[in-house]
Amino acid sequence: MNPNWLLPIGLGLMLTLFGLAGSSKQLGQLDLWLDSRDSPYTARANALNPIIDCMNQMDVPWRVAHQAYLALGKPRASAPAAYDINPQGGQDIDTVYRAACSGDISARLKILDPSSPLPAAIERYQQVLARFVALTQDARMQRMGFGRALDEAQLDERVRQLEIQSEEYLAASNTVRQLLAPLDIEHRPEQLQRLEQRLGRNVHWALLHYMIQARTTMDLIEDGIRHQTLTPAQLAQSTQELRQAWDARQQFTRTGQPDKDTREALYLWQLIAAPGQQYLQALDTLHRDWQQHAAPQRLSDDFHAVAQGYDQMLYHYNKLARSQY
Repeated sequence: MNPNWLLPIGLGLMLTLFGLAGSSKQLGQLDLWLDSRDSPYTARANALNPIIDCMNQMDVPWRVAHQAYLALGKPRASAPAAYDINPQGGQDIDTVYRAACSGDISARLKILDPSSPLPAAIERYQQVLARFVALTQDARMQRMGFGRALDEAQLDERVRQLEIQSEEYLAASNTVRQLLAPLDIEHRPEQLQRLEQRLGRNVHWALLHYMIQARTTMDLIEDGIRHQTLTPAQLAQSTQELRQAWDARQQFTRTGQPDKDTREALYLWQLIAAPGQQYLQALDTLHRDWQQHAAPQRLSDDFHAVAQGYDQMLYHYNKLARSQY
């Protein structure tokens, strides 16, 4: 079956990222030279880390909040706090923006690769994000009971502005993701190999291997959509490899008295268990419905469930994994 039906919904939904979370302080030529002495992969990874950190902390939860708001039908009453990205008491959108996404987060990349189009895309993203943060800055105060009450006309205007700025945000974000994705993924095999050399195929290696496979499966779908080459057989094989990577955790859960590092990794496995299973089930459903020649709308819904499962898993993973992987 030709996968053309996936393209409109695939763009902008599925290029979620995961990565090493590093310090966002700027490094100069000396730091990059030292990185390069270690390996080109290290230099590139350290140049990308502040950008990936911003996208992980801001863009992934923003998209989760955006999907939740759309699922509710964009109710006017929910508009003031619709993009409060940490409603359970975590950092508000303004704090995350200032901590992870402000400043020249592409400074290292500009030095390492002056011809890269990514820094310009990042600058555009930051400009759009700053306007969105300004629009939603009173969400946290409203949640805490100190926010100003909006009248009907103000609520209508808030909904209108959110719709306009959400479209601008997604356009800027998608551009960054499309440029960042191939740069981010190219050093993953090296990263995994280095981890294996240091620690063997332990629980940390297994977890990172699973996350890479989860990302690879999404990349396979996106690439197949773009080039109209995706087949049910390819989807089934990648899903099976993902399930094998997922099942690898079982050998570590049987450990009698795991050490502290193992317990932390197993706790992270536990955090992503529900969305991870949702992701796998959505992939199975997409494959089954595709083979049974389901209607395009059904297949579109299936793909949306796949993307949502991955986004949710990544969201939970990033909340704890930022300082560990």
